[in-house]
Amino acid sequence: MEASTLVLPALIALSLLAIITSAIGIVFQIRRERMPDATRFENVRELREQEERTLADRRAELSIVEQKIQDRDRLIAEVSAYDERVQQLRAELESLEPARADIEATRRDAADAAAELAEQVQKLADVEERLAERNRQWDNLDEEKEAKKQAIEAAVRRLEQIGSDIERMSSERLAVEKELGPLLAERDAALRAIADSQLVEARVAAMTIQLETLAAGVSDALEQKRDLDTIQAGLAQSRVEQARLEESVTRLAALRAKLSAETSGDVSEADEAALIADLRQSPNALASPAMLRGSRRSETEALQSVSGYLRDLGLKYSKRTVRSFHTALKINDFSQLTVLAGVSGTGKSLLPRRYAEAMGIHFLQIAVEPRWDSPQDLLGFYNYVEKRYRATDLARLMVQLDPYDTSGLREGDRSDHMGLVLLDEMNLARVEYYFSEFLSRLESRPRQSDVADPVKRSDAKIPLDIRGLSRSLSLFPSHNVMFAGTMNDDESTQALSDKVLDRGNVMQFAAPKTFEKPRADANVERPKGAQSFSQWREWIQTADTMVVQRRQLIDGHVEKLADIMERCGRPFGHRLRDAMLAYVANYPANDGSGGDAVALADQVEFRIMPKLRGLEIDGHAQELDDLEILLRDLGDMEFANRVGDLRSQQSAGTGLFVWRGLTRGE
Repeated sequence: MEASTLVLPALIALSLLAIITSAIGIVFQIRRERMPDATRFENVRELREQEERTLADRRAELSIVEQKIQDRDRLIAEVSAYDERVQQLRAELESLEPARADIEATRRDAADAAAELAEQVQKLADVEERLAERNRQWDNLDEEKEAKKQAIEAAVRRLEQIGSDIERMSSERLAVEKELGPLLAERDAALRAIADSQLVEARVAAMTIQLETLAAGVSDALEQKRDLDTIQAGLAQSRVEQARLEESVTRLAALRAKLSAETSGDVSEADEAALIADLRQSPNALASPAMLRGSRRSETEALQSVSGYLRDLGLKYSKRTVRSFHTALKINDFSQLTVLAGVSGTGKSLLPRRYAEAMGIHFLQIAVEPRWDSPQDLLGFYNYVEKRYRATDLARLMVQLDPYDTSGLREGDRSDHMGLVLLDEMNLARVEYYFSEFLSRLESRPRQSDVADPVKRSDAKIPLDIRGLSRSLSLFPSHNVMFAGTMNDDESTQALSDKVLDRGNVMQFAAPKTFEKPRADANVERPKGAQSFSQWREWIQTADTMVVQRRQLIDGHVEKLADIMERCGRPFGHRLRDAMLAYVANYPANDGSGGDAVALADQVEFRIMPKLRGLEIDGHAQELDDLEILLRDLGDMEFANRVGDLRSQQSAGTGLFVWRGLTRGE
């Protein structure tokens, strides 16, 4: 609006100057004819030069005006393109209720523009009247010429300012167009942009009319009439557009009412089967092994079959690595997650898959995506368009392996089967965002001895948000479904929080020092029998079964660890202590004669070392020395030497300790 008020006085001034110049020429001609010939031609040459300079100035002004007209045409083309974009935005908005008020405002603006134009016509008439008065005031011609020259220069500056304002307004319009975000979330901003574009359009139309009036001259009243006709035609078009938009508003309101009815959650009883049909399906992970093993086997025999299967496949995992992974899965009462970390290509994902195949456990691998941010990414979501629940394989697996059929959707009886779920590259997204609630439910599960009580299971149930279902539906993460995850150590991943570290064993795979030639794929037959969960539970021991002397010795080492971690500013509580004791008690073929030291060293590696990430080495030299001494007391010289080597390497670098894993020999 400020630009419009500046343009109008400039245009009037230019028109006035053109008329005054013409009048001066006429008066000068009349006076010259009345003078004697000697006086008439006395200053002919000087007057001719002045007229030529005046003519050159007029040509320069005409050139500027023509340039402004070209700029106007370009601006009109840009506004036309922007109008097309505005129309597309209007068609895509969910609700056009606010647009009606904007249209009314546009109509009022157009009416104001018409009134303003009429006012300018009246002002032009006043200018003509003032020109008649000026014709009687030519006594001081030189002074008025100087005033006209200054007025022309001021008008040129104002026109240049107008051009700058037009370019700035165009830039602002383009910026507004680029900043338009998602249409539904930024509906109000889009409507404001539409109002702004309409205001720009009105201003451009007004400037176009004024420029055309300047080019044609004040005497061309017919041109002004055509401009008025153009405005009236635009108003008529706006009325047609208003009617069309009102029809669109009515149609969209009906559509909104229909969608509201569809998303209100009311689904007929006949549709409930289709609503949860996807959740009833059996995942491909349950296809094999189909039947439980016919014969029983001991834990030692099971681990031997795993090692043999890995060896036949040409995979080199140390016996200690296999036993550690096996034990970490056994204690899922205390440690709900087993994490395999390290650089890419160290066999982290392959170990859980081949272990599950050899052991006879159903295996489900889930590729974590960077966009995951809620438990729905793990279990599924309600699709409002299809009016059905879109379940994931994890949700289907939990339904079919639930011994208590919490969901009421289980088909067949696989309650004695086992499942291993692998969250591959689990730290591509924030683990706390998509797995935190799930991890809390896993931790809320009652111990296996109390799990048969429905009341005690209630806190661990995971409710599913399924609109329209006549009953609530929940999943129970039973103990026969175990969870593992892999994570790469690189700049594209997220670090694990203390909550995850406290509830999981982190097995760090070191980067290989030698690279052996891979062998060709061996034709190895996959074991066919499924591992019985009831027999698996027989392999699990509790820390209470330890004899007193054995328990006191283990507690002494744990207390030393607690003291070291306290001095490092990384203390741990009862949860981690109980998990460490459970790991020691369940380490395979561990009767307390040497096996406790190996199991405790494992827990230092899996539980303590990840917590030391980022520790200042020089500032905690004594604590790290005590940790090395403790490892040597446990008889794990390889582990102690690895800690010492990393301290030496990293103190010369960043000065911060980062555990890089350890490659175990046989």
